[in-house]
Amino acid sequence: MRGEVKFFELGNGIKVYYLKKDKLPIFYANILLNRGSIDESGKRGIHNFAFRLLMEGPEGKSPVDFSKELEGLGLRIKTRSGYSFSSFEIDGLSNFFEDALKKLEELVNRPAFREEDFKRLKDHYLTAVRLGFQDPEFVSSYFANLLYFKEVPQLAALPDFGFVKDVMSLTLEDVKNYYATTINNAASSIVVVSNLEVIGFKDKMERLKLPINSAKSKRSIEVPLLKFDKIYIVDMDIEQAHLKIINPAVKRDDPVYEAVKVANFIWGGSDFSSRLMKRVRVKEGLSYSISSVVNFGIPVDGDIIAPYSVISCETELAKCRKAFDAILEERSKVLREGFEKEELSHAIEFFRGSIPLLVESYAQLLSMLTEEIIYGLPYFHWEKELESIEKLNLDELNYGAQILLKFESPFVLIVGRAKKLKGLFKDFEIEVIDTRDFLR
Repeated sequence: MRGEVKFFELGNGIKVYYLKKDKLPIFYANILLNRGSIDESGKRGIHNFAFRLLMEGPEGKSPVDFSKELEGLGLRIKTRSGYSFSSFEIDGLSNFFEDALKKLEELVNRPAFREEDFKRLKDHYLTAVRLGFQDPEFVSSYFANLLYFKEVPQLAALPDFGFVKDVMSLTLEDVKNYYATTINNAASSIVVVSNLEVIGFKDKMERLKLPINSAKSKRSIEVPLLKFDKIYIVDMDIEQAHLKIINPAVKRDDPVYEAVKVANFIWGGSDFSSRLMKRVRVKEGLSYSISSVVNFGIPVDGDIIAPYSVISCETELAKCRKAFDAILEERSKVLREGFEKEELSHAIEFFRGSIPLLVESYAQLLSMLTEEIIYGLPYFHWEKELESIEKLNLDELNYGAQILLKFESPFVLIVGRAKKLKGLFKDFEIEVIDTRDFLR
């Protein structure tokens, strides 16, 4: 039996969402800040870097000392940063909930930001860059994001990575100033799943002293209609080709959301039973792996922006054009003929079995409740979502497929040896990207 989400405000106006779960004497909590990489100005990557440096510990304690204190109490504190939200994630035994709040308070209010930690973290970042730029999958994600959103600079950098030249030019003073400005101007919500009684829990929360507040902000990002008339090739001396096809999609709150979600599952989200896998890999042997996912948008202060779908395909260099053509041919077939009733039945069975499994643990419930807060969804939204999916008929599904797949000028990026790929795609306009330009 599910619990009930309790909502209340602290004395300083910070909103708290609490779900009681009695199975174990533990807690999982997110302290959400409405600040992320879209709030960076100039130094792309500073947000994630600042929050990673924060985790090196508070003033007067080394990273090892602070880590030992947390371990001694069985507590974990992590940070996570995205486009428009960041969070402090804490969990542990319920008896130590107040201790966890005090440790978080100490960390947030008195960050050490030591020069030696700053230099070490920069070295770690540079190592990650060098390793990342040898990995074609990372390279494809990095440049797909950069080039797809080139007209929307706030979204062009991956939130947890930024731009190499910007991060490498950071100074410790840059990080300190950015953190102080961010933490003092962020609005906060707190989401908790625990067995604690709400009265005692609320009293503990009232004693929490963080420099974050309940002030509302209204950030606005204009995302134009994105159209592309060329293929981007990222030159990399490998025998593989990593292909991405990206296209605008529907928002999380669109009435056709469930139909598009199920259509994507059938199209490329269901491993070997998907249309893409059966056609491109199993039937024609043109890829190692192929899949599709839909990002239903980025939440920004009550709005949802920039939803998109991505087809990803890994193949041999020589087979890349054939794989590309097979994808487009299968897409045309679906648009022309639609999906079949058996495919819909299989998809419904999958979601009927998988959605309830997403809310079994404390961590999963916290993740779902956090998603509801960020996207403005009703509590326990997955129940209604499953009901809607179970009621889908074939016409509704195929309407969702039309929305998902009827793209006119998609973004196409391929990572691989440019000279070979240019020959395979000589009937397209091509722009070649040299990764070395982004490592300087």
